[in-house]
Formats: sequence, structure tokens, C-alpha cells
Amino acid sequence: MKGKTVVITGATSGLGRATAFKLAQKGAFVVIVARNDTKAKEVIKGIEMEGGKGQFIISDLSSMEDTKAAAKSITKVVDRLDVLINNAGAFFPKYRVTSEGFESTLALNYLSPFLLTHHLAELMKLTAYECGEARIINISSIMHKGPINWEDLNYKETNYNSTSAYYQSKHLLTSSTYYRSRKLKKTDISVNCIHPGFVKTALSKADYPFPMNIIVPIVGFFLGESPEQAADTPVWFASSNETKGINGEYIHHRKVKKSWPPTRDEDAQTKLFYVTQTMLGEWL
Repeated sequence: MKGKTVVITGATSGLGRATAFKLAQKGAFVVIVARNDTKAKEVIKGIEMEGGKGQFIISDLSSMEDTKAAAKSITKVVDRLDVLINNAGAFFPKYRVTSEGFESTLALNYLSPFLLTHHLAELMKLTAYECGEARIINISSIMHKGPINWEDLNYKETNYNSTSAYYQSKHLLTSSTYYRSRKLKKTDISVNCIHPGFVKTALSKADYPFPMNIIVPIVGFFLGESPEQAADTPVWFASSNETKGINGEYIHHRKVKKSWPPTRDEDAQTKLFYVTQTMLGEWL
């Protein structure tokens, strides 16, 4: 990874933080996109204390305006982008709407990575042309097995269910991964998604509604992995020559798996792309 640049969102804690440190240890220049200035400084200071190099960009990724601005800032900081890891995500137990009118789960977990990828694509295309390849990694979840509420993605007319909203957001992220992998195939940019396992992070301790508030801690206790353990696959996929050429796949524990069949429906993927573009029109 020496000489390469990696951008990671949501890297001040948990999986993102562990991934950032491990890639910096391998020699990558790591740019983290985070909301909290103090935590971002602590991560970069920690990376530098270990001999690595990095920089942070402050952005509230639930805001599309901030997401677009973050992409612009990144292109001013670096002149190449080898790996983009869309890791930021959250579970919102109660219905929340962003200042731009989007349901918060949808905004942070799906719309923001879609938009950030869109605005960083040209820099990645240039990197792939000059260096042979570039990689986009979306951090998905096994919790992508929920339907898309096509008529009301924002839950404006539908009774809000936090679990359903989270499942939908990961379905959307997974589905869009496949579409973009085909769209960018000829540019030597690979696009894949990773289910990192059940990670013992703030997300696993979120304020879930009943019965998830009972189920999640139990599953976490018996099956949960530390952020360092869960970072193994994203780090391997971002840095290994073994993964070069893998494109449009769903990865878990270093193995290609099959995601839920509806996420692999190409007609639905195409529909989603154009619906998303319409939603994000003024920020594209």
C-alpha cells in the first residue's frame, strides 16, 4: 500500500478506525472523513505515532451538501485515490429527518455513499488509468434482507420502523454496488461490498426496539467480533493482489458469497440508480 491513498468514512471508532490504522500500518496515506473534530484528530495522531500518515476531513455525511463538500475537499488534499471505503453508517431507533428532508437512515447509510462515490469517481478513474486500478468498497451487512419501499423510501407516508429502515438502507447499498460495478468496469475501478460480520461497536449497542434490543446483545456476545478482527476482510480486500480483478461481489470473511436474491435483480438495480439520481439531483 506504500504510495497509495485510501479514503475511509466513519473512521473515528469501531470497524472504520481499525481499518484506517491497519491500512496506514501498511504504508497507505489515509484520509478519514468524520463528523467529530476531536475524535478525528485523535485518530490521525494515533496513526502518526505509529509512523503512518493521514489527514482528516470534517463532514456530517447525513447531509448531502456536506457530503459533496467533503468530496471537493478530498480532491484538494490528494491527487490520487486508490481505495474508497464507504463505511459510515448508523441505526436510528426513532424517526429523524435531515435538514434536506431525507430520512436519516436512508441519508447516511445509502444516499451519502452514493453521492460521495459519484463525486470521487473522476479522481479514481484518473488513478486507475495511471496506476492500473482503483477499488471501491461498500460496507454492507447481513442485515440487507429487507424489501425496498419503492413508494416511500423516506417513510414520509409509511409508519416508521427502525429495523426495516436499516435493512432497506443496506439492501439499497448492496444493490447499487452491483450496478456501479458494471458501470465502471471498463475504467478498471472495481466496486464490491463487504459484510464484515457482527462487529462489537456502537452500532451493535444501539437503542434497538423490542425484540431486537434483546436479540442483538445476545448475538453480539456469542458471535460478535472485535473491530480489529472484523477489519481483516476490508483491509485484505483493499490491499491484497489476490483481490485484484474481483468486481461486483458480496464478500464475507475473505470469501465471495451470494447476497439476498432481490439485491441481485438487475432491473431493480437500474431502477434504483435512476430513482437515486432524481432524489439527489441538485447535489450531483
